[in-house]
Amino acid sequence: MLSVIESGIILVGTDGSHRARYAVLEAARIAQLSGSPLRVLSAYSPLFAIMAYDPEPPKEEIDRIETLLEDSRKLIRSTYPDVTVETSWVLGEPANALIDASRDARLLVVGARGQGAVHRMLVGSVATKVATRAACPTFVVRDGDYDREGPITVGLGPEETSIGALEIGFRLARAEGATVHALRAHQHSAAGVTNIPEGHRRDWMEGEIQKSVDLSRGCFDQVQAKYPDVTGEFVHLQAHATDSLIDAAASSRLLVVAPNGTSMTKRALGSVALAVLHHAPAVLIAR
Repeated sequence: MLSVIESGIILVGTDGSHRARYAVLEAARIAQLSGSPLRVLSAYSPLFAIMAYDPEPPKEEIDRIETLLEDSRKLIRSTYPDVTVETSWVLGEPANALIDASRDARLLVVGARGQGAVHRMLVGSVATKVATRAACPTFVVRDGDYDREGPITVGLGPEETSIGALEIGFRLARAEGATVHALRAHQHSAAGVTNIPEGHRRDWMEGEIQKSVDLSRGCFDQVQAKYPDVTGEFVHLQAHATDSLIDAAASSRLLVVAPNGTSMTKRALGSVALAVLHHAPAVLIAR
């Protein structure tokens, strides 16, 4: 999956769960495709709130962690034998451990952990925290819910961060032999420009929308010109951005979005990025 990984390691977190095992396999697949080493990381979080509790894990916990890491190593070797694998565990809260380790990684892969029927599409607190604060692009994946033969869909906005998301999308498409579907949607359009009476206000709004679309299309053309071997398509929809991206994700192998649409809060996820993180099956936060 990644020529976005130009150097450095691919990092994946695991707790031994089914979803984590799937994330480990995805990370190994990416590592093999990109020729990158892979680090599998687990974390033990002691109950610091309990007074006099010894933070050092008991032997049975150490044995459990080392067993799940060895199981991960065997799983990778049996499927992707050429991948160089390092396994390790740390003492601390899992999300914080992954965020710290992401400073030395080119990509962080984490499985979604939503629980129960009502919350089955929510990614879980660890994935949300990691995607918000990681120092590298973060790939949040569910097991088997996306179209591996579909395009790579990139969510576009008028902000400069869209260029970075497009760059990553085209690199991924080149690496995987996929196409790029660049999607630009407008909430103002969704609100119903056609319902505004003819006149100055409607003309102004349509003009502002067109300026924004032209800006996004210009970014798309600029990036696509650097990847003449990759087929790309720019699509503008008069619809809500979040709904459009979530709908597109069902037929995409991956959804790529920038983390936020403003520079005011560098590490915060914007509303669109946060929504697709919770509802799309495979999301890359292109930090």
